[in-house]
Amino acid sequence: MSSRPYSPLLTFAAALVLMFLVVPTLVILYSSVSPSARVQFPPEAVTLKWFGNFFENSQFRDALVNSLLVTALVTPLTLAIAVPCSLAIVRRRFPGRGLLSALALSPLAVPGVVIGVAFLNFFAWTGIDSGFWKIAFALVVITLPFAIRALVATLEGLDLALEEAARNLGASRFQTFLTVTLPQLRSGMLAGGIFVFVEAIDNFSTVVFLTDMRTNVLSVQAYSYIRDFNDPTVSAMAAILILQSVVLVFLLQRFAGFEKVIGGK
Repeated sequence: MSSRPYSPLLTFAAALVLMFLVVPTLVILYSSVSPSARVQFPPEAVTLKWFGNFFENSQFRDALVNSLLVTALVTPLTLAIAVPCSLAIVRRRFPGRGLLSALALSPLAVPGVVIGVAFLNFFAWTGIDSGFWKIAFALVVITLPFAIRALVATLEGLDLALEEAARNLGASRFQTFLTVTLPQLRSGMLAGGIFVFVEAIDNFSTVVFLTDMRTNVLSVQAYSYIRDFNDPTVSAMAAILILQSVVLVFLLQRFAGFEKVIGGK
């Protein structure tokens, strides 16, 4: 098929959308190295003192540790749940399959505030008072659709002939899963793990209802900080998270590929 050039109007619209997405990020990056609390243009100098403020602040350090601990638990736990769910959705035909798929992806359609309030009432009813476990449990539910979506796309692109060949050679279903299916899911698991990690460490609308004095996370601590201080320390924190996201997206593209993960090919 011959490709047609894009119209100037479509190109202009795409440029506007790209600018709308990129400019706020550039402003945050510029603010993080600005020598003054107010953003000035053109810049007079560049400084890293706000990054120093971030790491020297004990509350930010504690929040960073808590966020990393939570994501270190949530990411593998979510993937462990997402793999069998994805296999059931793609490979099995049973009553309620559509309902299972809808329930697994439903957190994407529910506002985070609603989920946060629901979990707040749920944990009050169950008597669980540990902020760490409340946040971890809620984030598993919230991030599960991201992992399932990546794994479903990968599963739909797998060659079933490889699994059938393993079964014909005498491998059991479990052996086939471990030696044939699971290795082919590495790209989907990598993509799902990255999506889960980013969402877990950045989520605010839900976890703000579940934190306590002993367990605070970066997103909530940033919100508390900007209420009392007017300096770019939070911009420095955001710049670190942006850099983290760029590195993770590069790894995703390098080892999995967007087309393979999103398109299942």
